Amino acid sequence: MSPTQLRVEIRQETPAPRDLATNIEHVRTTIVRSSADLIAFPELYLTGYQTGQLDELAMTEHDARLDPLREACRETQTGLLVGFISPLATGYSDAYLAIDTDGRTLEAIHKTHLFGTERDAFRAGERIDTITLCGTQIGVINCFELEFPEVARTLALHGAELLIAGSANMRPHERDHRIAAQARALENRLPLAYANRVGTESGHSFCGMSCAVSPTGEMLGALDAHTPGSLVVDFTIAAPADAFADMLTQRRPSLYS
Repeated sequence: MSPTQLRVEIRQETPAPRDLATNIEHVRTTIVRSSADLIAFPELYLTGYQTGQLDELAMTEHDARLDPLREACRETQTGLLVGFISPLATGYSDAYLAIDTDGRTLEAIHKTHLFGTERDAFRAGERIDTITLCGTQIGVINCFELEFPEVARTLALHGAELLIAGSANMRPHERDHRIAAQARALENRLPLAYANRVGTESGHSFCGMSCAVSPTGEMLGALDAHTPGSLVVDFTIAAPADAFADMLTQRRPSLYS
């Protein structure tokens, strides 16, 4: 496969707590105004970082309230990844909504590794796999999952061509995600986009520092720790890895158990 370019807009935002209508409208407006192929918002953006009274906030990926986002994606031929709360048979999931360029909604992507008291509010997902969005195999990583090398490696082994991590990372853990983002890109030789939120909510202060990382771990761009904004990056997809540094083909799984 010849390398291609995918323009990704990484959004660093402060959502309105528990205000689905306001946050959905902001996402819709962003899609309409963007020149990107794919837009990535932070974890739980549509609801804010909430862990209580989730029945008031949860929606399936096919909820009619999300129709404006589907219509905007279809009209502009833009892909979307945005965090939301998804209902499950046994509770609720901290999840990602994925909408493709034709307005088609993919199955919700459920967070598999929950941080701290999130385990009291959400149920962990049981599947790690890539999705096809904008014609690209994408591995979606949700916040705390970024700190587990196994998650990104599993996505890489399943054919990911780009890693997109959305987060609600908070102080004092700024350094954790900066190091992890560069490490996950480097050790899998994959480009990575990281969209974290800013502002305060539910007793937490969120630390931004959204960024884009090359397959060699180089920072391609970064935002500060406080200010809402966006970072637009043209990622090269399916670029051949240096044979000497192709980690996936040099693995020895028989030694790792």
